[in-house]
Amino acid sequence: MEAIEALKTRRSCRTYTGQQISEEDLNTILECALNAPSGSNKQSTKIVVVQEPEKIKLLSDLNAAIMGTKGDPFYGAPTVCLIVAPVDPGYDGTPKYDLNPVKDGSLVIGAMQTAAFAIGAGSCWINRCKEMLELPEGQAIMKELGLEGYQGVGCCILGYPAKAPAPKKIKEGRIMRY
Repeated sequence: MEAIEALKTRRSCRTYTGQQISEEDLNTILECALNAPSGSNKQSTKIVVVQEPEKIKLLSDLNAAIMGTKGDPFYGAPTVCLIVAPVDPGYDGTPKYDLNPVKDGSLVIGAMQTAAFAIGAGSCWINRCKEMLELPEGQAIMKELGLEGYQGVGCCILGYPAKAPAPKKIKEGRIMRY
């Protein structure tokens, strides 16, 4: 798919077939993510790929608890990617959330979503990654992965769409010229 077409027609996917994304497709999406721009080319973000159903269920339950619901915020997607960025400690030792790594992580997720759409896969940005990973269970996961000192930016779910996305209506008046 042509880049401009993908950028203009990509939509979030919230209904998946349940079929696991192929390694080839996943690697293509991850390669595009790693090529996303980053401030001062630091490339400090990391991507945690989760495909084991029981681990996805744990993450889904944590994310849902933050929302105050019992539903699945990952919409049954067979792959969940956690995009994390380093926390910059302030001079007094307390966490100071440096904005560049968070912005860099946002670009990573955008690249993942466009890449997924371009190859026929579906994706959706899921919020509450930061809050989820700050919970005791999330902190345990981060410690197990050796990612202490990192914060959640967002979750990017991946899979194959169960149905075609609906066309998007673009709101008027969003472009201003000065």
